[in-house]
Amino acid sequence: MRLAPTRQAATICRDPLEDGLRISDFFLSFRYLEGAEPVSYCFGEFELDPDRGLIRSGEPVPLEPQAFELLRYLIENRGRIVSREELNEKLWQGRIVSDAALSTQIRSVRRALGDDRSHQSFIRTLPKRGFRFVAELDDGEADADLPGRPRIGRREVLGIIAAALLVLLAGIAAYWLTRPDPAETPDTPPRLSLAVLPFSNLSSDREQDYLADAFTEDLITDLSRIRDLFVMSRSTMFTFRGRQVSAEAVARELGVRYVLEGSVRIDGDTVRINAQLIDGETGAHLWSDRYDPPLDKLFSVQDSVTGRIASVLRAELRSAENRRHGPESLRDAWTMALRGNVILYNHSGPDDFREAFRLLSDAIARDPSISQAWSGLAFVHYAASQMRIPEVSRPDSARLSLEAALKAAALDPANAEAYWMIGAGYARIGQPERGMTACETAMRLNPNMDCGYVCAGLVRMAEGRAEEAVPNFRYALRLNPLFRPFVKQKYLGLAYLQFGAYDAAIEVLNRALAAAPEDRIATLTLISALALDGRVGEATDMLGKFRAASSGPPTTLAGLDRGLGWIGPGFERLQEGLRLAGMQ
Repeated sequence: MRLAPTRQAATICRDPLEDGLRISDFFLSFRYLEGAEPVSYCFGEFELDPDRGLIRSGEPVPLEPQAFELLRYLIENRGRIVSREELNEKLWQGRIVSDAALSTQIRSVRRALGDDRSHQSFIRTLPKRGFRFVAELDDGEADADLPGRPRIGRREVLGIIAAALLVLLAGIAAYWLTRPDPAETPDTPPRLSLAVLPFSNLSSDREQDYLADAFTEDLITDLSRIRDLFVMSRSTMFTFRGRQVSAEAVARELGVRYVLEGSVRIDGDTVRINAQLIDGETGAHLWSDRYDPPLDKLFSVQDSVTGRIASVLRAELRSAENRRHGPESLRDAWTMALRGNVILYNHSGPDDFREAFRLLSDAIARDPSISQAWSGLAFVHYAASQMRIPEVSRPDSARLSLEAALKAAALDPANAEAYWMIGAGYARIGQPERGMTACETAMRLNPNMDCGYVCAGLVRMAEGRAEEAVPNFRYALRLNPLFRPFVKQKYLGLAYLQFGAYDAAIEVLNRALAAAPEDRIATLTLISALALDGRVGEATDMLGKFRAASSGPPTTLAGLDRGLGWIGPGFERLQEGLRLAGMQ
């Protein structure tokens, strides 16, 4: 069992607001005080860490937050049987839920641990009694105090808290007494800002209000992780609960640009969740969508639904901001970077990449400190290493991509998009171990960013572990199934191809090509899969149509090696299928 080092108490610094932040960090250290549990548990190949999630042999295992809390609670109470009623109280704060909801979470945990009902090596079910965590922790000191673990009594704790609060209050007072007059403060550049109104419960049963509140809270949490997005706090937004007020009025009162509102309705065996994004100035509806998870799987999909909404809104908000500013504001470097990234989110071909390259390069020339401009440029160079982009593609595009991504991360260590590009870049140049470290950082910074999981899948393919990449691509699809799903689908198909699951590869690649019929990687992977599956005639016909529709020099196996050779052993299988179809 490992105990993370305790953070030091806050110290006074010159910036009173920084004092406040340090004190809040200090309060987090109370988890290590008298009666606190260790924050990290190790058992077998696994480590359960509150910051990094569930880790297996150094690699993250996807586990939804509620399943994570279930596993942690069972480990913390490993010396006894935990009843269903107790779990219901702890995980759902006493709200009445079906047994199916808890059973779903138990299955999720067992699946993540590679366990099942027949073996029960980690979680044992005791019929009509409850559950018990039965695996041994690494050091075997399940209930002993750790040597050297700080033991601070309640009186000392109260004294520390009182002192810290005095420092905090003094810092705030100093800030307000010395702050510049608002009239003397220069205008700050525009930034994305959002208010999430409490979701409405449209069910006839008022007892279901908790469900709407839960979705609101989860959305605020997920959206607050988006870089460059200011999200109003939960406490502020819940003052609007039950009030009949327009989105424009909310925007004016809170000083935000966009408002998200939604509703939850239980209809038979289905929960219907609606969400819509509104321009706070004009009242125009910019985006809306609907989700219909089955009632018996509600709590197992709640986190993924809020994650999907957050992921889609990331692009929608930036697109809205792009439309708001228009071409006349291109002289602003930050806006140029924003417009370049919006083009990347919605790119449809080489021309879009070339335009994004121009905008991002100009933004960097005007202000080289914008991290998002560098991470966007990294993505352009990464694409240029895999396809021909006029005026952009170069023999060293992969190296340029990695250099730009590293620059972005150096400028802003919390830029999750920079880290997934670092991960993909290292995989591209044959350093997958360093790539996986970067992917893990991206997933930790933004657990709802599908690109982080795509990154991990690409790295595993580069290591020749395609079968382990499949869960990464599938989880990325689950997080964001509506925004460019064909990207995840084509890589999922490529992973299936690598370990010989040709039927699965053909099925998912056909879905990818239905959405993006001109995608080159998806097309060539499908041709290879058909040929390797014994359908050589179909593969040959498809290769002929691909060549007829392609402009420029014909695709050759040697050319493919320059663009896809980095995927490791699986590339040989891709080549084998294409060779069977007639490619030279």
